[in-house]
Amino acid sequence: MRMRGRKLLSIVLPLLLIIILCISYISNHLRDNTDDEFLIHLPESDASTAAPAQGQRPGPLLNLTDFDYLLPNDLCRRADRELLAVLIVTSYAGHDALRAAHRQAISQSKLAEMGLQRIFLLAKLPVRELFITQAQLASEQDRFGDLLQGNFVEDYRNLSYKHVMGLRWAATECQHRAKFIIKLDDDIIYDIFHLRRYLESLEVAQPTLATSNTLLAGYVLDAKPPIRNQANKWYVTRQEYPHALYPAYLSGWLYITNAATASRLVAEAAHTSIFWIDDTWLTGIVRTRLGIPLERHNDWYSANAEFLDCCVRDLKQWSYECEFYAGPNGADAKLLIEFLHNVEKCYFDECSKRPASKSLKQTCVASAKALVPDHGVAVVQPIKLR
Repeated sequence: MRMRGRKLLSIVLPLLLIIILCISYISNHLRDNTDDEFLIHLPESDASTAAPAQGQRPGPLLNLTDFDYLLPNDLCRRADRELLAVLIVTSYAGHDALRAAHRQAISQSKLAEMGLQRIFLLAKLPVRELFITQAQLASEQDRFGDLLQGNFVEDYRNLSYKHVMGLRWAATECQHRAKFIIKLDDDIIYDIFHLRRYLESLEVAQPTLATSNTLLAGYVLDAKPPIRNQANKWYVTRQEYPHALYPAYLSGWLYITNAATASRLVAEAAHTSIFWIDDTWLTGIVRTRLGIPLERHNDWYSANAEFLDCCVRDLKQWSYECEFYAGPNGADAKLLIEFLHNVEKCYFDECSKRPASKSLKQTCVASAKALVPDHGVAVVQPIKLR
């Protein structure tokens, strides 16, 4: 029996060893094939997520060392010829309806025909924003290609970052591609045909102005005091700004500059304490440190949206030129569309000069576009009932 058991064991052990080796070989072979198969069939989107293609970072923005673009833009680099000007439009990320009105009023292709291009400056959506998502902004960018979005959060207190971001982008990306920069807000009515004619006249009269490093032109606000009323949206504490008056500055509604001047402002801003009222800070405080003079065009502007509404009425009825070229839209996004569609005829000399007796101040009758802001503060408190 022992001899038979030993003989059986001598046969079984080699067989078991052979079986184990075969199983090990097959297992390794299957695992290798599985890995190869996984790599071959890895979805393209997963691969890009794992190793996204990163472009060159734009570098710090003022004191934001981790600044980057959420939605970058190379609009100027894609231009097929030198541009007369690039429009940088400060826009809240949730103002998609206002941006749509700008595009409907004058398309990017039509602007290109005029030697112009337009870009909207956005920041990161705040948590409180419930009506638009980052995916929708990405879709808007895919469709129109005219957004530039930084990774700081949308807030009134961050407007200075957005303003500098726009100037820096235009000064670097459009330095040798656009002669002028037009900065404006998304709720402003503007006569782009007048602006184009004005810039063309500058090229003829002052050909070196496009490369000058002292070009700042627009609505000049002289020696305005800071608002110390706590109920006002623009309330400024004495710690934020201790002086009694601001230096003269340009309204951020709309002003004209160029790459050389914008570069100087951006560079000096990096060495100047940040102040959150962006136009006062950049074109006032920072500009003063550089000694750049301001070119006054206050007669272009109206603070009354109603006057611009009456301009549209008179253009339709009498083909009268408008007395103003820029002003607020009075919370009416469609007013820009009507305004630009009607003032275009004046660019082709199809308008007549408005008679002095028909001044808008004498003839304009319109409903108020926006109520004068109340300086009161709403307070809700429980009342004890006896």
